[in-house]
Amino acid sequence: MMKNRKRVVITGMGILSPLADNIADFRQALFNRQCAVADSQRFSRWFNHARAAEILYCGDFPELSHEIVQSLDNAALWAYKVGKDALAQAGLINQRATLEEAGLVIGVSSAGTEAFLPLFERRMQDFSLAKAIFSGGFSACCSSVSSLLGLKGGVELVATACTASPNAIGMAFDAIQNGKSPVMLAAGTEPIYLPTFAGFYALNVMHTESCTPFSGTPGMSIGEGAGALVLEEYQHAVDRGATLYGEILSYATSCDAYHETGPDPRASGAVRVMIKALDNAAVAPQQVDYVNLHGTGTEANDRIETLAMKKVFPQSASLPVSATKSYFGHTIGAAGVVELIACLVTLPAQKILPTLNFGSPRANCDLDYVANHFRQKAVNIFVKNNYAFGGNNCSLVISTQPASVPVSAYQEKRVAISGIGAVTALGHTINEMLEAIWSYQKPVALQPVVFHPDTLAEVRELLDVLRATRQFETVLGRSLAEIAPLLPEHARNFKTFQITGLDARKHLRRYDRRKATRGGTFALIALAAALTSARRKIKKEGDETGLIMGMSRGPQETTWKYLQSLQPDPRKVRTSEFPGSLMNSIATFCGISEGIKGYTTTLATGENAALGALTYGYEIIRQQLQSQVIIGGADEHFPSMALYMDALTQKLHMTAEAQDYQIYANAPQGFVPGEGACMLLLEAPEAAGARGADVLAEIVGYGKSCSNSYFAADRLSEKAQAMMLAIGRALRHAGLTANDIDLVCGTSNGSQQHSQVETEAIWQTFCQEKPQVPIVNYNAFFGFVASCAGLLNLAVLIDCFRQQRVPAIPHTERFCDERLNFVREPQTMPLQHALLLGANEAGNYYAIVIKGAQPG
Repeated sequence: MMKNRKRVVITGMGILSPLADNIADFRQALFNRQCAVADSQRFSRWFNHARAAEILYCGDFPELSHEIVQSLDNAALWAYKVGKDALAQAGLINQRATLEEAGLVIGVSSAGTEAFLPLFERRMQDFSLAKAIFSGGFSACCSSVSSLLGLKGGVELVATACTASPNAIGMAFDAIQNGKSPVMLAAGTEPIYLPTFAGFYALNVMHTESCTPFSGTPGMSIGEGAGALVLEEYQHAVDRGATLYGEILSYATSCDAYHETGPDPRASGAVRVMIKALDNAAVAPQQVDYVNLHGTGTEANDRIETLAMKKVFPQSASLPVSATKSYFGHTIGAAGVVELIACLVTLPAQKILPTLNFGSPRANCDLDYVANHFRQKAVNIFVKNNYAFGGNNCSLVISTQPASVPVSAYQEKRVAISGIGAVTALGHTINEMLEAIWSYQKPVALQPVVFHPDTLAEVRELLDVLRATRQFETVLGRSLAEIAPLLPEHARNFKTFQITGLDARKHLRRYDRRKATRGGTFALIALAAALTSARRKIKKEGDETGLIMGMSRGPQETTWKYLQSLQPDPRKVRTSEFPGSLMNSIATFCGISEGIKGYTTTLATGENAALGALTYGYEIIRQQLQSQVIIGGADEHFPSMALYMDALTQKLHMTAEAQDYQIYANAPQGFVPGEGACMLLLEAPEAAGARGADVLAEIVGYGKSCSNSYFAADRLSEKAQAMMLAIGRALRHAGLTANDIDLVCGTSNGSQQHSQVETEAIWQTFCQEKPQVPIVNYNAFFGFVASCAGLLNLAVLIDCFRQQRVPAIPHTERFCDERLNFVREPQTMPLQHALLLGANEAGNYYAIVIKGAQPG
């Protein structure tokens, strides 16, 4: 049925920029045409002519304890600061009931880096174990910010480099469209660290002075900053008397599927994303009054962006466009939100931001770039564009006059799974994996973990520092000898689930081994299998299919190689590894390999990030934004410093035998890592049927939540309540009760805390209506494949629906909770609805209700 989109308005803004740390001063600095690019105070020690727009001081945080401030990196502190300011401006900072429904989406490119800078910069004595624990994960800033602000609607982290924050705004927009919350907080945050600066410097794209977009000498200026927006459903905002600063009419994303760093010379992806965003808003190109460009200042970007404008807008010759990076540099993951806020604080005065430093236009740059001085003009509808490495594109359509543009409508769709592919240590195809599960006779042979000598040398140096500073005692409450009587490199039984004997060429039509990483290969094989399963071939119509990836630790080996190349001279880093070290590089590799050009996003929300990808893909199909979306996750084994520290602190179970990995055991020993990938194809059921593809299952509801206990790991009851909140939201979305659920599938990694949170949430949800609901978890078959553990369990569930029987939980003999009905032997049972649960390592929870296809 046709459904009107909800109006989504902006009711709060927060900013942190080299120009100012508050909205009023930021606005004035823009009107004063200040340029914040200057000689770098941090990077001049390594690089000649190092220029940047840097934040050298971001204020104090008297409301936070000293311990919390010291444990957070700038990515988290800055996101907290702008998020708090935005909520305060919106009048919501003390509205606890509203905040507990509100979700958080953050866009960032370099998260989790700062804690490990002492290693990269060879100043090991400055290493902070507390900061590594609380800020060392890529998604840590989401969990810390949501905890500090009291947000419980669930979090996601978008990691699409320079399009991360506008994509985050789009995801928050979608959450309001589906009624998940009337309020969402969307933010972008980006400190600039040595690996990022070195990469751009080595690519020879840095301007030696200040960037001059579309004119003069090509080159970008790097910057840092953060921005946040409170998005709110229109009527909710009006009813409480909120000030409205603008309206998000729509957004879209796309992928060039062309090159890892360079844009498509035909500007196809840039054109496609603007047309899609305008179509979503039911706005014609002629109605647009102004476009805020990506405008990096590089020759490739400026030429392609100009071409795209000409292809989309008939009035391009007279349409005012400008690039605000000339004020504060390219803030990478925060670029979109910072630049959008710049528009929102100046356009109400009927003044269009100029492109500063504009000189003689470059060849083929012949638009009205609003050179150097503000243009007096009334603007209602404007477009905000951003583009990124990997060909990721994002476009927002905004109105400065809320409720002045008619709402658009869409035909709401059911969301089916029509294709599936997987690669695991248990089998290189989904059928091999399922056959091994059903005929399970002996576990997979685990493979040894072998650390690189450079990693071990770095670890020993680090351990000496931690011993000398007694950080194990002060942070963990125990000495190193108590924590790890046996160091990982000395443990003969330290083995993990690893994929062996895989020949990618047997599974793929197109495979560029030179550009393939281990994780990228797994993802591409699973993706190709999902397409085959769904009877879908992508030829020239790649724009009809999207790709949403969920990542945990990303391309670890490539990242390690790139970081190693920082020594001894960061001016000579390996540029071939720089784009490949980004979180969105696996989606880029898959998109280029298969020609996927539709909605494309990478989420890096940590463990079970692919469940976030599943919920996002659901929204894209439900709103008919895209015909089909492939969603998935991938992880690769790599003996990294992170793996070493996980073993050292007993997060994972050092064992030589797979049967020692026991989920929900009464004496848990930790988890055993796995590697692999799982990909699903989502579309409307009628679309699958028209192609002759089977509907494997249907997603009928989901819920998200997050606990506010990131800084209190022992508050298990609060974490269980947060998971229960996600379950309740999922059941309400599906229109079901606990009694309607035939099977619960958990994805605990097997650690004591994970299992206790999951089992307590299940018991509290089902104890009244269905206390003996069967419970399964299949991670012990293939190891804990962090990003896509939930999807791999879902793959087994889909086969359970087909066969109307359920495999047993492997290996576990004595379970942790006698109240619960763990499936200890294979069972035949009627299955219609299953509840799939998931969590990340920092207290973000997912619950998804799956309806099985009719058997036979």
